Amino acid sequence: MSTQYDAIQAPYDEIRKTSISFIEQENVHGAIAPWIHGARVLDLACGSGFYTKEFVGWGARSVLGVDISSAMLAGARRAMDEAGLNASQVSFEQADCTRPAAYRGGPFDVVFGAWLLNYAGGAGALTDAFRNVAANLAEGGRFVGVTTAPTHDPAAFYAAENAARPRGSGLLMGRPTGPVDDGFAIHMHGDTDRGAVDFDFFHLRQDVYEAAALDAGLRGPLEWRVTAVSDEFLESRRGHDDFEEVESYKVTPNYGVLIIAK
Repeated sequence: MSTQYDAIQAPYDEIRKTSISFIEQENVHGAIAPWIHGARVLDLACGSGFYTKEFVGWGARSVLGVDISSAMLAGARRAMDEAGLNASQVSFEQADCTRPAAYRGGPFDVVFGAWLLNYAGGAGALTDAFRNVAANLAEGGRFVGVTTAPTHDPAAFYAAENAARPRGSGLLMGRPTGPVDDGFAIHMHGDTDRGAVDFDFFHLRQDVYEAAALDAGLRGPLEWRVTAVSDEFLESRRGHDDFEEVESYKVTPNYGVLIIAK
C-alpha cells in the first residue's frame, strides 16, 4: 500500500464533506452500533481521523488508529486535539495496514477499516489484509469494513455508476484501467476547491472477498450491505451534493459495508 495520500490530504478532506461521506458515516454507525459500546476499537487505515473521533462519541472505550501516511496521521492528531480527546481515549500508530502485524493493546473487540481492502491487488494480498484483521480481532469480535460494492462484474458496476452519476459520486469518478486476475484496477479522479484528487485502487469480485476472509481465519457469519439512504438523511441534506445525486444512491450504490465475525 503506497503513501499516495500524503500528497492529497487537503482535497481528500474536502471529499469527506460531501453527502455520500455522511451517508457512509450513517451506514457505518448502523453497522457497528451493536458492538461499539465499551469496546476497544482498532481503526485500520484511519486517515485523518474521520471515524476515529466518531467511535469515541458512539461509545467506544478506546481507539487505536493506524495508517501508513504520516501526513494523514498528523491531521488525525490535530483533529483529536481539537475535539479534546486525550491519549487514554485515542492513540495512533504508523504502519502498513495491509500486512499482518500485532498492534499494541490488542486483541480488539472491534476492528474497522474504511477504504483499506480495496488496495489489495489480488486474492493473495486481500488474504494478507484479512489476516491482519484476524490477528488483531478478539474471538467473538467483529470486523466492519467499508470497501468497493459487492459485485461479480466490477467493470459493469462502474458503467452503471457513472451512468447514474455522470458528475461523479461525491465529486469522485471511478474508471477501470484494466483487468487484474480477480477484478479490475481503478483510477479515481475528483476536483475540489482545494485541488484535484487522483488515486488508484482495485475492485475485486465479491467471491474473492469472501474466500479471502475465510482463508484468513474469519470463519464467523459474513454479511454484505450497500449504500443506504434513510428518510432522515434526505430531510437533513448533510453535505453539498444535489438531491438527484443523493436519490440515485437508493438505486445504484457507491460502496459496500462488510461485517464479519471471528
